[in-house]
Amino acid sequence: IDGLDPALCPHTGTPVPGGLSFHEATYLVRAVARSGRTIVGGDLVEVVPDPSGHPWDGNVAARLLYKMIGWMLASARAQNE
Repeated sequence: IDGLDPALCPHTGTPVPGGLSFHEATYLVRAVARSGRTIVGGDLVEVVPDPSGHPWDGNVAARLLYKMIGWMLASARAQNE
């Protein structure tokens, strides 16, 4: 999460100025899956909830994780065909 633009997850422990947009991050995962490689795992860390309880950071993280899992499954399925 800390590689994303801080506007997406402002409460991460180590924000990266000029980080990736959501679409850039998912494009990278998709590109790896479509390259013929099998994605066997992923890591999504540094998700820190908003102290006020707003769900924004968790929402972004959940959507990114959903995309990562989808492309991981697609890459494994492609290898089995």
